[in-house]
Amino acid sequence: MIEDQGLSNTYRPDSFVIFLHIQKTAGMTMQRYLRKRFGPNLATRILWRVRKDPRTHSKTLAAAAQARTHKDRYFVGHFSFGMHRHLPSPATYLTFLRDPVQRVISLYKYSREHSHAYYHKQARSSGLEEFCLRSGLLELDNGMVRFIRGAKDEDFVNRTPFGLLERDDLETAKRNLDHHFFFLGLQERFDESFLLLAKYLGDRQPRYLRLNEAKSSKKEESIKPEVVDAIRQNNLLDLELYEYAQNRLNRDLAESFVDLEQELSLFEARNAAFNKRVGRLYRLSRLTRAQP
Repeated sequence: MIEDQGLSNTYRPDSFVIFLHIQKTAGMTMQRYLRKRFGPNLATRILWRVRKDPRTHSKTLAAAAQARTHKDRYFVGHFSFGMHRHLPSPATYLTFLRDPVQRVISLYKYSREHSHAYYHKQARSSGLEEFCLRSGLLELDNGMVRFIRGAKDEDFVNRTPFGLLERDDLETAKRNLDHHFFFLGLQERFDESFLLLAKYLGDRQPRYLRLNEAKSSKKEESIKPEVVDAIRQNNLLDLELYEYAQNRLNRDLAESFVDLEQELSLFEARNAAFNKRVGRLYRLSRLTRAQP
């Protein structure tokens, strides 16, 4: 059993926020938002880089987490439930889930197309079917349950052998979400989820930049129905967890907003205006910084 002392399913001003970023679930947008909300600012990040601060230059996630203090406010990364063992308390988690089949396929495509991706070589040397069904990667076998279920002596992902997760693991993941996650969102319903998170954090002017959105390639690889079905069979527990998340999000939205449709419409209009006003400048600044 993972030690959970100091954790809560409610956000308070003194809470240390832990963003459990499951691969291919709206992570970059959330990282930018949390950094804007909690810091550090650009000058501090540059200073950390120059000084090789252990908060950003540690060899392991655990060491980077242990270098954090309560003043740092939040921690984010690809890790499983249990990272709080290395972080300040009181603390609470947040995460996003995604349709399990689409998440697995997206991980393959991203890994294949980006040379910096952790599984780039593996994805480049195999097709989608081989990568998703025969690579043996644990993240492709009920990966969301693995991350949220956690493991006592493992920071990255639960390492139960491929195909051997059980219903008890799913139930443990659900209990962790119930008792230790103040927020649970869905990538497919990002704006609704984002609006809810902003409300929990007390953000009265929520907004985010639409950057790094996936673009459809001109020649999308056709996926055989039997391959999709096989991916689904490998992720039946994740499918149940995803359904649980849908129900929870519906409940949380109903409890938090009297007129969600109106709130969402106003938010989307304001956020579109923000993106039109700021997005181009942000992209230009990134291009300028990238010049030699």
